[in-house]
Amino acid sequence: MTEYFRRLTAAKDQVLAELQRRGADARYLHFGGSGAPLARVFVPTDARSEFLANRAMGDWAEHLVAAAVNDTIPGYRVVHYGNSDRIAAGKEGFRKFYTDMLDDVRVHGKRPDLLIVPDSYEGPSDVSAVPTEALRSLVASSLVAVEVRSSKFEALHYARVRAQERQAGKLGGRESQSFTVKIEDLKIVYRWKENFKKPQAYCQVFFDSMFAINVLRIFEIIGSGTGFQIENPAKSQEKTTIMIPITSGLQVASFDETPTFEVERQKSRLGRHDAFVRPVGGGVRLDADAFLKALLEIEPAPPRGRLL
Repeated sequence: MTEYFRRLTAAKDQVLAELQRRGADARYLHFGGSGAPLARVFVPTDARSEFLANRAMGDWAEHLVAAAVNDTIPGYRVVHYGNSDRIAAGKEGFRKFYTDMLDDVRVHGKRPDLLIVPDSYEGPSDVSAVPTEALRSLVASSLVAVEVRSSKFEALHYARVRAQERQAGKLGGRESQSFTVKIEDLKIVYRWKENFKKPQAYCQVFFDSMFAINVLRIFEIIGSGTGFQIENPAKSQEKTTIMIPITSGLQVASFDETPTFEVERQKSRLGRHDAFVRPVGGGVRLDADAFLKALLEIEPAPPRGRLL
């Protein structure tokens, strides 16, 4: 992976130059090493329905990717590694959990959601509650890390409709859905990779397909100054977000079965009731060759027949 990290380091310098050219906030332009000690921390006091719904979507997507890899990639299995929201805002112990998590990210970087490890690994399938420093040997033994993102769209359906509109002479709007990367996440994603020297990819889960792209490719696209847009979408709490078309990555799965939805309700500490829906089930066919190519920036093995 020496060449991989040489390219990543070079791309990082180009990313910084491009973000600076575009007027990004200076606090996002310090890559490498630990972050500054935490000053005043604003701790959320309550978890509202939008947060609960987004967490439910994320959990569903993460477990769907994990199950697909476990069923499809011979010789490997998935371990849930990323910091999970084990305690909701407002619950007892949340303040310490939240500040400890921020300090961990400051030192080690943002832990990806999943690790793909050899199936000889006999430890637990979920280590999200284990301190980062205690997991160095596990990370060292892993093949690659995966950050999972979810979307409420059907990406293939969206692209077909946009294509039909263009054929009808209707212009405007993006041609495809996007990989979404918050600007504030770039330096903490890089920090984790700098600490642990493992390749990492983003896997975007839609309701009809999955697309994946390596973090190296993300950095190189941003550093090139083309092939992406910067927006402030409401779904990302209006945080500055880099939108990279999914066509810059690879389609790695399609759905055989669309998930259903269930309604959940939670009662807050102060008695407010929050209702939200969460996806349930869904079946996918994972293209192992495309998936490994996207995750590792390598050419796939000889074709065994396309699954998509």
